[in-house]
Amino acid sequence: MDGNETAASARECLAQGVALFNRGEFFEAHEAMEEAMDLIDDDDDWEFFLGLLRAAVANHKLTQGAASGAIAHLQAALRYLAPYPDRYQGLKLRELRYALSAQLNRLMSDGEPPHAPQIELT
Repeated sequence: MDGNETAASARECLAQGVALFNRGEFFEAHEAMEEAMDLIDDDDDWEFFLGLLRAAVANHKLTQGAASGAIAHLQAALRYLAPYPDRYQGLKLRELRYALSAQLNRLMSDGEPPHAPQIELT
């Protein structure tokens, strides 16, 4: 597979991961992001995909009732996504970071399981 095919495959995995995340299939979204990470050529994007993966894992943990695990993964997701611009790889990251922060704040303040955010496309 050449560099262009690899990048296209990573974009396809990203699109699949976003669709799965938005359907609430968080474990499967995590798997798609992991696959994208294996396919990327640019190491600069590795933490971007890792941030999305951790957001998926956090929401998977919430479906299992594991709030403390979700908190740790939300914190990591926000840390990994922080350096990227508000619009990146076709995603609205500013809105996602805001939604993940709101999830984290709600979990930490009242322990109520917050609704999962949607990943919006640009």
